[in-house]
Amino acid sequence: MNLNRLDGGSRTFFLVEMGDYFDRVTLPRVKKSLYCNDWKKGIPSSNDHLSSLFSYIRLESYEDALNNLALRPSADMAHVTKDFARDYMLRYWLDFETKGSPSLLNIEWFDDPTAYKLKIKKPGSDEYVEKAIDLVETFNWLIGLHVEHLDRWRGYDAAFKREVDPELLDDTNTRLTLDGALKETDEGAWRFRKVEGYMLRTPGNQNDRERALVVWRKLTGDLEQDNLMLDEWFRKYRLSAQDTEFNVIFVNGSNNLPNLRQEGETWKVRLIEEAFHQAMWDEED
Repeated sequence: MNLNRLDGGSRTFFLVEMGDYFDRVTLPRVKKSLYCNDWKKGIPSSNDHLSSLFSYIRLESYEDALNNLALRPSADMAHVTKDFARDYMLRYWLDFETKGSPSLLNIEWFDDPTAYKLKIKKPGSDEYVEKAIDLVETFNWLIGLHVEHLDRWRGYDAAFKREVDPELLDDTNTRLTLDGALKETDEGAWRFRKVEGYMLRTPGNQNDRERALVVWRKLTGDLEQDNLMLDEWFRKYRLSAQDTEFNVIFVNGSNNLPNLRQEGETWKVRLIEEAFHQAMWDEED
């Protein structure tokens, strides 16, 4: 940070800390160093603060992982020994009985990416608090995405109507459409957040890039309306990004985006849930 002050550079860095004093020592020290290089008795001696941004990420601990397992005990386990129960839990329940637990990636919770929570142990105490997990940033790290643009969550609303479509079967001959235009509003029931960037097909080779668009959305539970809103959002987004060609589009939830591929476009669609699970658990030979 001081080198950046001296020559106006834009150096970045990673700091890794495992001490439980992070919150009371390391984090305040970084903040103070950004504000001023020289402090005396807790008072900054100059106003040479840097225009900077930093984020800190707390890694999930082994204890946090165990405490977020949703165990479903049975009556058959009532009379077994403590040691047997422990071994049973670690060897069998971790494979079968705890599927869907938060720490093992419950993909059903991806309907609302902002509401995925884990019980986290507070540093320096035995108390646990429930905190929302940043699935957006976690996914970026998991797939190795070099982020070029990170949009905020945006809300949308719309009115719907049904129109007769002769190409559909007789018993389902109407199609849901928008009654008017897609409206952006902070109170909208449908929420979207897009991330643009690229991944390296060959690690370290910046000339071998795969451009990616990641679309996160909050689902309402009405599949037909959710997918219609996604289609309309994508058409609107495409108009504002005509010069951008992506190789892959990630999106959460079942969708119809491949049907919107135009002539000459070669992008493919991948489910975020599938890619997330694969990046976390798939093992290489």
